[in-house]
Amino acid sequence: MYKERGGTSGECREVGQVKVAGRTGSRKSAGKAGGVRRAGGAGGVIAAGKSGRARAVPHAGRAARASRAALAGRAQGRLRQGSAQRRHASAQARAKQRTAMRRAPQPAPHASSPQAMPASGAGPAPRQTTHPQGVVALPAGREGAAASAGSANGVPPAAAQQAAQAAVPGGYAAGYRDGVYAGGEALVAKHIPPDHILPAVAAVDLIEAGFRQYAPSLTRLASPHELAGHIMAALDEQRPLSVVRLGDGELLTLAADTVLPALEVQELAPFLPYAGVPCSTPDIRAMLAEAIQGADWVGVPISRAPTFQGLLFPVLRHFGINWSSLKLTSSTINYSLHHSRLLLPILQGRRVLLIGSQAADLGVLLHQHGIQIAGILPSVAGMADIPRVMQHAAEHTFDIALVAAGIPAVVLCRRIAGELGKVAFDFGHLADKLVTGELQF
Repeated sequence: MYKERGGTSGECREVGQVKVAGRTGSRKSAGKAGGVRRAGGAGGVIAAGKSGRARAVPHAGRAARASRAALAGRAQGRLRQGSAQRRHASAQARAKQRTAMRRAPQPAPHASSPQAMPASGAGPAPRQTTHPQGVVALPAGREGAAASAGSANGVPPAAAQQAAQAAVPGGYAAGYRDGVYAGGEALVAKHIPPDHILPAVAAVDLIEAGFRQYAPSLTRLASPHELAGHIMAALDEQRPLSVVRLGDGELLTLAADTVLPALEVQELAPFLPYAGVPCSTPDIRAMLAEAIQGADWVGVPISRAPTFQGLLFPVLRHFGINWSSLKLTSSTINYSLHHSRLLLPILQGRRVLLIGSQAADLGVLLHQHGIQIAGILPSVAGMADIPRVMQHAAEHTFDIALVAAGIPAVVLCRRIAGELGKVAFDFGHLADKLVTGELQF
């Protein structure tokens, strides 16, 4: 009995009395008395048995062809599988690019000081905008979602544009044009009476003219140097002072079931549990609003994106807080103080209490720069943990507290100043960036 070993797979099968071996389909006999030769071009095999009489084995050629066909089938299968895998990987890459685009912030406003920093918090912007009557829906779409502004790890405007272009090859430019039209010329057209046109006047010209009209309403925010002066004065005079900051996390917490449906807030802000608010309740909202109303300085977002200034003023109106009565600075004042080289001078010669998950590592870093650490409270387990943290804070002797505890930091800073008579500063994600070395003193 002979076997055939065909193709690259090395498989063998019985083909009468001939053994065919080798990767290229070469054949050799296993007989005792005769040789083996090919029979014409048909792929048959002539085998010599014990008697020396040759006979044809016609099935060998067919078996070789069958083996080659099987191999070809397997190769095609592998090609199809590889193509499917490449399509799947490409789809995943496009999905990641779309996510990056949705989270990409708008360009920050120009500023002469370091106030034009990314705002605290994270999460995609909602598809709403603020009108005098409230919050209304914006058209859906990838480019509209890209209006999100300002996480602490914000993407630079150029990178945001590149991400959008990569996510929608060939469609970004058209979408951008549509968005510019819908937010500019289309709005102008609504104010033009029938059978009229406004020749040679673009929407940007009208915006410029209107801005000049509203310029007297501009409100100046305290600069880093001004706020540093207020903090140092309070420390020198040993009087209380609280500096709190409002990012998208605080504003979305206040907006839940007030100016936005709670379910929509959950969709827009899945990071809220990490920031200390598993669920926005009336008690939490009231506590937060009271702390904002009573704080000495309130950092507000420069960004006009929907989850920043788009929520700031509707939320303040809802809770009866007159924004014009607040002392305002930027919500990124923590970063501005650092970049202006004012942070260490504020802390030098002071006893510093550190509160938050990065407190221990931040304490080591500050100690290396000659700052006296009065105490470390390494964890704040959400808004419900504020009474415990306040109790432990009262056990320490300190001059200023740096609080990096998410949304509860707003309430903690207000209570540390009001109940303990100390200076309290909402330090935010600056603690993380200093500890990781992303920012350095």
